[in-house]
Amino acid sequence: MTRSKALPVLVGVGQLTNRSKDPQSADAPIHYMVHCAGRAAEDAGVPDILSHVDTMAVIEVMSKDYAYDPKQVAEILGVTPGEFMHTTRGATLPQVLTTRLCDRIAEGRSEIGLICAAEAFHSSAKPDWEKLTAPDYENSPYPLFGDRRDHATNLEKRYGLYFPSIVYPLIANAFRKSQNLTLEQYIWETALLYEKLSKVARKNAYAWFREGKTASEIATITETNRMVSYPFTKFMNAIMNVDQAAALLITSEQKADALGIPQDKRVYLIGSSEVYDKWYISDRVNYYSAPALELAFKRAFLQAGVSKDDIDFWDLYSCFPVALQIAVKTLALPSSVTPTIIGGLPYFGGPGNHYSLHAICEMVRRLRESPEKNGVVQSLSWYMNKFAVGIYSGRRPTEVRSSPPASEKHDIEKQFPDRTILEKAEGAFFVETYVVSFDREGIPASGVVIAEDEEDRRVFAVNETNTSLLLSMTTDEPIGKKVSIYHDELSGLNRFSDIF
Repeated sequence: MTRSKALPVLVGVGQLTNRSKDPQSADAPIHYMVHCAGRAAEDAGVPDILSHVDTMAVIEVMSKDYAYDPKQVAEILGVTPGEFMHTTRGATLPQVLTTRLCDRIAEGRSEIGLICAAEAFHSSAKPDWEKLTAPDYENSPYPLFGDRRDHATNLEKRYGLYFPSIVYPLIANAFRKSQNLTLEQYIWETALLYEKLSKVARKNAYAWFREGKTASEIATITETNRMVSYPFTKFMNAIMNVDQAAALLITSEQKADALGIPQDKRVYLIGSSEVYDKWYISDRVNYYSAPALELAFKRAFLQAGVSKDDIDFWDLYSCFPVALQIAVKTLALPSSVTPTIIGGLPYFGGPGNHYSLHAICEMVRRLRESPEKNGVVQSLSWYMNKFAVGIYSGRRPTEVRSSPPASEKHDIEKQFPDRTILEKAEGAFFVETYVVSFDREGIPASGVVIAEDEEDRRVFAVNETNTSLLLSMTTDEPIGKKVSIYHDELSGLNRFSDIF
């Protein structure tokens, strides 16, 4: 263990939400980051603290389709970091970077670190999701921090399994079936859960939607709350159309003492973990659980020396309801627990990769007010491909936490074999899960099933023409039934024609 003089402390936070489309008030993500960094310095009570920053990380901006130099943020701030990190994509990055900066401080390689992130989707042109999910990492002027693996196989992409709004409903329907819930029960329970998130967002000045939606409003299909991909209505989907930014300052305890940062400004990362699941959707053990998330919580709690019963504040990732539901199920949390402190991605907002940076900022604020308490921030990347957990406390630990070896992050990937996927399939298969996507007029537009044969070989299949069949999949349980699949040589896709 490292001695307490190298103890990392979170000392400054800054956030911004700009709801205006007025060009006079909207700004570029770079300038949003600069503004939040200034707020973080003010929050720490040391206006010139930024001049001491020696490690800096900028999370990749997704909302602006232009080549930009992320180091401009440092230049505008007058920061000359010895280590500068620009990231790839992934919503675990806020926690992973916080852990990395804390590790550098604990190892004596840094004294002050700064993390910045911003998005401007609201004040920008509507982004092209296909471009957003196909980033060009080859031309980065800096070494990139984060995963560079493609998020989906070529075969998965051919069936649309790179759109989160398609993949997460696949997971949700499998989860619903595993919990023995009818289709109607699942939608209502999901709405009740998301009502909790909306109530939290209502009280958060930085949240995008603050009207406080009821469960009935979340569940009921209307002109403003259409069904997107069954079983999720629009009000259950993360909202990326936001202008939001955040910044976080971390120092060593010794440097905080030297700068005169008060004790009541200090919050501590006492445990953290990062664990990968089977990376591709094709290879998941099943579609209703997350072995990597269970391991991530176990390791973070062990490192922190606490249990879930010691946690007072939770912010569990909620890009789509099933991600939150699987986390709640994995932890066996009682229904009395509110699983967010900022409002969740559908109501607080889902600013690209950095929602959890806002959660960390709010966790710092809450633990300053209640230093005897502990909190958890949990995030995930892509389609639950990997998870990150951070455990925070307002109480000063006696020793510095020690991160586990990097190789341990891949234990789940190594534990379970890849699945055999049939690119060409003919005959009857058993439905493992499914999704039905709707157009803006509320008509079923397409459906995808993931099915398996008696040898546990998986197959993807699509149907884009049989509206009555697709509609029936939203009223009658398809999972566990047989589905007729044939291979269409013209399109090169497997298609399903009947469920029986």
